[in-house]
Amino acid sequence: MYRVLLVETLEADAERRLAAGATVVRAPRGDAETLRPLIGDCDALVARTYVRVTRAVLEAGRRLRVVGIAGVGLDHVDLVAAKELGIAVLSTPGAATDAVADFTLELMLQLLRPVPRLAGEYAGGRFHAAREQPHGREFRELTIGIVGMGRIGSAVGRRCAAGCGARVRYNDIVEVGSFDFPAEPADKATIWSESDIVTLHVPLTEQTRGLVNAAVLSRLRPGALLINTARGGVVDTAALATALQAGQLAGAALDVVEPEPLPSGHPLFSCPSCILTPHVAARTRGGWRRMCAVVDDVLAYLERTPPREK
Repeated sequence: MYRVLLVETLEADAERRLAAGATVVRAPRGDAETLRPLIGDCDALVARTYVRVTRAVLEAGRRLRVVGIAGVGLDHVDLVAAKELGIAVLSTPGAATDAVADFTLELMLQLLRPVPRLAGEYAGGRFHAAREQPHGREFRELTIGIVGMGRIGSAVGRRCAAGCGARVRYNDIVEVGSFDFPAEPADKATIWSESDIVTLHVPLTEQTRGLVNAAVLSRLRPGALLINTARGGVVDTAALATALQAGQLAGAALDVVEPEPLPSGHPLFSCPSCILTPHVAARTRGGWRRMCAVVDDVLAYLERTPPREK
């Protein structure tokens, strides 16, 4: 029977399927010092977002044939080392598309129409005061700038354009074909300067790390909003905190930040115009189930590929 090193828990049904097809070795922690002695006799490694699958971990897997990641991003996996060692890396890139796109739209709405604040005013006995001033804007008045027009970015674009009537502009480093909703390609300079809402949907790479820095933030139009449901490292956290404190942006909503989690007392927590959520955009019940289904792909891969020589 195959041996699979499991780091962190998965959905119960997925764990049962994994246990039916392999001997499961559980790692108590996800650091390299813990994983290296455990992975030596394992055929596969299954992990999630926060486990760093380094070259040292991969090299310690004498029988390792496949790494399965229950999630979308692979920035925490040494893909170069995996390729050199002949180890396949599997993930679930389409598992959370709708979940993250829905959540992105929700964050936009929370910034545009601050329902919790208004509900709090009502509950606090300030019904009439809460109604005195209008608030927010309608989607059909807005230009949405999407950076990264892959699965999630295009799903966000469809919701904003076809569903809400917004004008959608996008930027991507590759050709991304035609869409079944109105969307205009634009360079990044145009996205930064002409979007009412900028939403980020790029992987974390050397090219995208710190993409939204102080210089970019200074180029966003007055009243602009920033959404990040991609990877925290795409945004310079310190620069964003400074921009929000200075009123340079009307608001930001971040499901991901760097570092993650933020330390208590971080300036972003005290910015009234900033919404922070704990990296949960993909965590619908369906999204979680589909991400954990990577175990089925791992077992199938083991069935059809020969063992590695030690």
